[in-house]
Amino acid sequence: MAFTRESPKRNPRKRTGGELFWNLLTILVLIMMCILSGAFVAIYFNPNIPLNPLPPPTMPVPLLLPSDTPLPPALPPTWTATITITPSPSNTPQPQTPTATETQLPTGISIPPTATLVSTYPFALQGQPTGIDASVLYPERACKWMGVGGQVVDLQGRPVTGITVQLGGTLNGKAIDQTTLTGLATKYGEAGYEFELAKEPAATSQTLWVRLVDQARLPLSGKIFFDTYAECEKSLIIVNFRQVK
Repeated sequence: MAFTRESPKRNPRKRTGGELFWNLLTILVLIMMCILSGAFVAIYFNPNIPLNPLPPPTMPVPLLLPSDTPLPPALPPTWTATITITPSPSNTPQPQTPTATETQLPTGISIPPTATLVSTYPFALQGQPTGIDASVLYPERACKWMGVGGQVVDLQGRPVTGITVQLGGTLNGKAIDQTTLTGLATKYGEAGYEFELAKEPAATSQTLWVRLVDQARLPLSGKIFFDTYAECEKSLIIVNFRQVK
């Protein structure tokens, strides 16, 4: 006779109690998720609600500045403009008294005093061009040289070095265009300049000129035309400039 073993039966109450617990827990989680989702949406659309644990900082009140539009001045009801015209001084140019100057060369040779010419440029001719013997400054030249030289001074008579001096014109039918700087020929003074014209004296009449120019070759003085001479005693032409304004 065979015996069979019956399997034990489960308690249906325990299984029902466990499932009820997990079902309640799930419902609570869903409810919390809904509440959190609603709070998130509310904070997203209105960050300043009390539910927001990190509210945005309070913005400062905008400063209102007064309008820049100028207001028309308030005038009295019977205001009348009064204009007083004061006659200006006469523009008639007053005659200028020329200032007599005397050019002294370093060696003691003096050129007769003449008036400094009125010029529209900052520099003007000081004295008239004068011919002297070149051997006074350079004994070795004797009568084997002809040239032009001089110096440039400012309003106070002080030497002005570094100014460009331009020589132009024609000599014996040949065009002349040379430049040099003041201060390179100190025989004439601290701001002296010099040009060699020929190897021997020759007579010309107003075919050569010198003037002062700036670095762009714009004139600082007018063209000073001068004569040259065939005599050895006038082989060097002195042309000096002085600042006038």
